[in-house]
Amino acid sequence: MNKEILSVKPKILHLQEANDIYMELTMCVLTNETNLNKLKFTDDYISGIVDNKDRYIGIPLVANRDKLENGLYYNLTHELDKKTGILKTDSIGSFVDFWSETDDDGVLKLMGLVRVYKRYPNVCNAMIELFESEDLEFSCEIYAYGYADINTETNERSVNYEYEGSINSLFGSCIVTNPAEPKSKANLLVAEALEKDLGGGENVSEVLVFNKGVEISYYGNIEISALTSSDISNQIYNVLNPVDPKSNYRKYNYWINAVYFAKTDNFDGYVIVEDWEDCSTLFRINFSIESDMVVLDAKENWIEGYKGFIPKGINVDDLISQQNAAEIEINNIKNELNTKHEEALQVTEEQIKELQSQLETLQNQVSELNGIVVSQKEEIVQLQNKETELNGVIEGLQPFKEQVETAEKQAKKDGMTEKFSKLLSAETMKSEQVVNAIEALDEVAMNAIVVSEVAKEIASKSTQEVPAKTDVVVSARQSEDLLPQDLRSKLYASKQ
Repeated sequence: MNKEILSVKPKILHLQEANDIYMELTMCVLTNETNLNKLKFTDDYISGIVDNKDRYIGIPLVANRDKLENGLYYNLTHELDKKTGILKTDSIGSFVDFWSETDDDGVLKLMGLVRVYKRYPNVCNAMIELFESEDLEFSCEIYAYGYADINTETNERSVNYEYEGSINSLFGSCIVTNPAEPKSKANLLVAEALEKDLGGGENVSEVLVFNKGVEISYYGNIEISALTSSDISNQIYNVLNPVDPKSNYRKYNYWINAVYFAKTDNFDGYVIVEDWEDCSTLFRINFSIESDMVVLDAKENWIEGYKGFIPKGINVDDLISQQNAAEIEINNIKNELNTKHEEALQVTEEQIKELQSQLETLQNQVSELNGIVVSQKEEIVQLQNKETELNGVIEGLQPFKEQVETAEKQAKKDGMTEKFSKLLSAETMKSEQVVNAIEALDEVAMNAIVVSEVAKEIASKSTQEVPAKTDVVVSARQSEDLLPQDLRSKLYASKQ
């Protein structure tokens, strides 16, 4: 009898540290409501697990340890190998009890108690971090031999505990990213100090808010790997702010401002980071992605900048000083205008006209200075926008350039093939020399081949044997008219 592996994402209710060997996790394994995968477990299934819990005590809690320990929380799955049918996750704990309960909405739930091994402290820390962000979610794994009912219109399926003498067994649960069971969010997590787990009874370092609470901006499109933009930024964050494997302390060095996906020959993008303590200092760091792992460029290649990441070669302070000087000059001119205006009231009409002319000149100077100030501000913005725009245009046109070049080359090859197939034999057209010349679009070489082939043909004809002369036999008898009568009459008629 065939069996199918089912998975359902349940709810975490309680996670606490029991001792220095394991943490205890209380969770809702599944419910009797239809989940997002259109799968429903009957009350009979839940009671079957509870009544036979001795059969299921010891089944594992599993996860992809490598992704958890490296902060890759956005692509956690059962790691099913579709070719072999093997689940390639790692055991991080086991179930020690099962029971059922009904919530305030009248939903029947299968509950479970899990012991999580503290032999993997970074996994424990990852689970605590996921819980605090309300992202600690699980998916139970079940061998299903058959369904109690299938609705062909809605494709909803229901599962009983037994099917035709076989048991639809629960065999594990896995930390995942996207839950099918709507009630799969964590309710309570109690994590006491990890002194014993992390060694020496030292105080655990204060856990700072991820990325200083700043939302990371993303620009461009990812063209490589199965990683999401968040997966990439999480890896970058963990590389820049590593966790000491001995003390489990995280050293905070930089926070991420923005991630740009701009593929070049050597890199897949770059990230703008700021010094954790000195936010006026920024760095631009190129990165590449190899086998779903982010690799940052060597630190000596980082580009330092400041104030919205203006490159070091552009001195904004000088521009600001020029602006301040211009504003001071404008104020001085305004004061001078006011003084002259007062003096003008005491002078003659002719002097007033002269002063008005001077005033107009000064006002033009003010407008010119204001324009210089504005243009200096706009120039900075335009330079930054132009760089981003040009990078985007180059990236967008590259595929079309390659397509056009390929099409043009193929058209030239087709034209040469059609032209020279009329001059050369089919056998010659298939020769390696001809094929290579057409591939290289070398028309000079093709013309040489044609000349060579024609020369060969002429030489061949000139060397053919001339037929031997035949003797003419003359009959000794009376000559006869060798032309038929009707043909002779026609020839004579044509001469007249």
